[in-house]
Order: sequence, then C-alpha cells, then structure tokens
Amino acid sequence: MDVRIFDDMNFYITPDRFFIEPSESEQFVIIERLNGAISLHTLESKERPPIHGYELRKICGVLGIVRLISGLHLVVVTHRIFVGLINNEPIWQMAGYDLIPFTPSLTHLSEGQKDQNEIYLSMMRQVLDTPFFYFSYGYDLTNTMQRIGSNPGVVVSINDVKVNGHVLSWILISRRSVQHAGTRLFCRGINSDGEVANFVETEQILITAQDRVSFVQTRGSIPLFWHQTPNLQYKPRPQLLVGRDHLIACSRHFDEQCKQYGAQGLINLIDHKGAEEVLEKAYEATISAIGNPSLKYVSFDFHKECKKMRYDRLSLLMKRIAHQQDSFGVYHTNHVGQVYFVQKGVFRTNCIDCLDRTNVVQSLIAKRSLEQTLERLGIFKFGEKHIDPDSQFEAVFKAAWADNADLISLQYSGTGALKTDFTRTGKRTFKGLLRDGLNSLTRYIKNNFTDGFRQDSIELFLGMYRVREGEGLDFPSPLSVSDANVDWRKRMILATLLFEIAMFFVIMVSPYEFSYKTGVLLLGWGVMVIVTERFFVKNRKDFVDRPKLLSKK
Repeated sequence: MDVRIFDDMNFYITPDRFFIEPSESEQFVIIERLNGAISLHTLESKERPPIHGYELRKICGVLGIVRLISGLHLVVVTHRIFVGLINNEPIWQMAGYDLIPFTPSLTHLSEGQKDQNEIYLSMMRQVLDTPFFYFSYGYDLTNTMQRIGSNPGVVVSINDVKVNGHVLSWILISRRSVQHAGTRLFCRGINSDGEVANFVETEQILITAQDRVSFVQTRGSIPLFWHQTPNLQYKPRPQLLVGRDHLIACSRHFDEQCKQYGAQGLINLIDHKGAEEVLEKAYEATISAIGNPSLKYVSFDFHKECKKMRYDRLSLLMKRIAHQQDSFGVYHTNHVGQVYFVQKGVFRTNCIDCLDRTNVVQSLIAKRSLEQTLERLGIFKFGEKHIDPDSQFEAVFKAAWADNADLISLQYSGTGALKTDFTRTGKRTFKGLLRDGLNSLTRYIKNNFTDGFRQDSIELFLGMYRVREGEGLDFPSPLSVSDANVDWRKRMILATLLFEIAMFFVIMVSPYEFSYKTGVLLLGWGVMVIVTERFFVKNRKDFVDRPKLLSKK
C-alpha cells in the first residue's frame, strides 16, 4: 500500500467535528468530537470540509490524541523551523503546538476535576515545551542509515562544511529511547524487560557527492537494578536492589543490543572508589558471569585519571579501545545505495548519569572515526591525519557535540551538560568550572523539588500512565487536593529557609559598623536558619517532589 505523507494541512473546527484537509490531496480526515471516531473521505463524498462560518487553521502535522479528565484532546503541530537536509529530505524542528479539546466546555466537571485537568494540561505542555522535537516527512529520523539501508521503504545537527575544497554535509543525530524513560534520579538502571534509563543512540553521518558514511554509538544507564532516590543530599548514594535477578535482566538487555548493533564495547567511566564503587564491581562481575564473547568490558575511572583537569589522559582510554573501534568500522554506501561496508559493533558508554563524562568520551570516539573516514575517502591531503584545529570544520564539530550534550542533559537532568568547555574548546577552563558549578546547583534544586512533576509529565505523555474516564469523580485521582496542600506547606517552609539564609548574609555584608544590635540580629537569624535547617533535614524525604501517577516510583 502506497502511503502518502502531507506537510501542509487545513484544519477546520466545527461544533461536532474536526476536518483535516491536506493542501494537495483529494482526500481528507474527519474526527468525531463526540466519540473520537476517525474516518477517511474524498472530496467527492457528501461529507465535505466546511467552506464558511467555522474556524480554520493551518497545521503542519498531527502528533496524536490523548485523554485527560475533561475528555480527549487532539495534539497538532502548528509551527516548524527548517533545520537542513538529509538525503535531500527536509528536516524540521517543532516550533509550536496546540492541545485542542474534543469537549469545548468544562461544565461537566467538578471543581476538583477542573483543577486536576489543568495539572494534566501543564504536564503535557511541560514535555512539549522541552527543546527539541524534530521530524521529517520524507526521512526516517528514528532509524540509522544502516537500518534504513537493510530495510528500505532526536537531537539533530546538520552542517555544511568545506574540507580541502570538498563540500560535505556532516550530521549528528541523537535518538532518545521512550522505554524506561524519565528524569535523572527517578529513573535509573534497568527494568525487568531489559530496558535501561537514558538510553540514547547517536549517529554521525558524513555525506559527500559520492559517499554516505554513518557511525553509531550508544549510551545507557548501568544495566543493573539500582536506584539513587533524591533525599536532599547533594549526591544520594546509589544502591543496588537486593533480591532482583540482575543477571537475567542484563543478559536480556545485551541480547537485544547485540541483535540490534552487533558486538558491544562496554565503556564504564564511573569511579572505582567511593559511592560508585559498588556499581562498578557489580557491573563487571555481571558481564563476566554472562560470558558473551561479543561483550568486551572496559573500565576507566574518569575522575581519577583526569583529575586536576588532565583531560589529555583520555588518550590512554582511546589507545585501549582503538583496535576494537577499527574492528567495528562504519556503514558506508555510495550515492545510489550500493553498500561497501557495514558497522559490525558499537561502543556503549556510560557514567553514573550517562551525560557529562559520557559525552566527552563519545565525542573523542566520533572524531577518530570521522578522521579515519576523511582519510579513506581521499578528502585529507597526503600525510594528513587530523582535522585542522583552526578550521571551520573543527569548530562546527565541537559546537555540535557540546550542543548534543546540553540537549540530552536538559531532557534527563533539567540542565545543560557539565564539562562542555572541553568539548567546545579541547581543554578545561576556569569559566567552564564556574558554569559546571551553576549547573550542578540547578540540577540539585530541580532533581529534589521539581522532578516529580517532570517524571509524571513524561509518563503521561508516553502513555505509561493513562487517564481513565471518570477519574476524580467515580474513583480518586492521584492528583488529590490533599497533595496540593502538602506541596504548599513544603514550598512555604523552603521559602522560609531561603529567606532566613538571605537575611543572615545581608546583615553580614552590611556596610554599617558592627554593633551589639547587629550581633543580636546575626545570632537571631543564625539560630532560625539552624532550627529550620534541622527540621528540613530531619524530614528531608517529605520535602522531595515525588511522582504521583505511578506507585512504582
């Protein structure tokens, strides 16, 4: 069956129906607002889109239909931004959306249901407002070039560059898995289906007039059952879950990975000592117990090896994995689709979050692959082995990988990535350290005080939690009024603590001469800070913003 995809549509809204009419088609879709029934019609049928008297909008696409407490909602793309071309197919970034209710009135809801419905709408907007959503009408962004090539018929960076007179397109695509999805501290490790948190497939594509070359890497949480639940500590201690069968779940994960990608180079960057040690030892022992010859485990204590900003020592890791990278190769075709080489394996890199350390190492691996490809295609001059550090291509490469790090981190942790000064400049800087400090503080605040709502938003958007008809009336909603009152008290106590700290420091830095009165004020505010802080710490688990929709969290 030949499926046509349309990129420009008229959207008519009537009291009882939605009409979606592609600009260049003799067919259109009718969606019944009463029951959500969808039907396809031709312009010759009796059912015609209205010409006058009803609301008409232009839309770029339809994301789907979601049920909230007030009823069904149609999610449409209203604006888009052109990003670039892959295989001559336009790639777009979603720049606007709308949630259109099937039921135009809320009069059938109780006051409590109205409040809960608004919270669900906020959750949907929370996810849809996260940059960046990419799509294409003609190119399958969800698949690598190798998967597309074997079966014919998402952070994105597309760049046109020139190297030694050759015009190239260099593309970076990251695809975040929707399986076991969530936020940084509420979504860790593996589930019983062998799916891991923060799994991201990153593909680097180089396109010339004659060649198409793809190189794929993956990242994903340590494939064991473990958690790191937020509790107001700066770094909650990661804990392995006792009584879970780590071996079976981990084996299931790597069976699927080997089936999908081939051999696996497992690069583990977590600390060998301290809080992360238990995970490092358990991961290595589990891989050893699996005994799969397609899995090669490489452990590299990033923080120890690169302490005092000695990032040049990453060359030690690159030497250890060079032979395996050469054996993996790349996927290489010509412009008409003739396959020269296929990629036989991937590096699966992780740190504790699969963000900051992981991105640094992945960018180095990607650059080595890119330079080998440029040499093999004859784009480098004779004897040339590396991209000119002062070239436009070098700047584009570093900026794209740093942006890639920031966007993956933004989706998972709520902030940009750490250590991107190294990715952007090739060295660690004092300014970069200050930026990391600010991002770390922001992560702490978000992970403890806002990520419960964000976790709920992801689970609602992906359909992991489904709102049922009658929620909040026939049976209780997880979004209860009592929870709202508790949240209000939490915010008041937190605001009180922050105000007391602020007043203490305002008096300390006051330009007035120190006096008995100043000392009494300092002592008073200091005592209040200590008392509030002690209460805060004693009840710290109660102050963390926790997910409400699924009890598993």
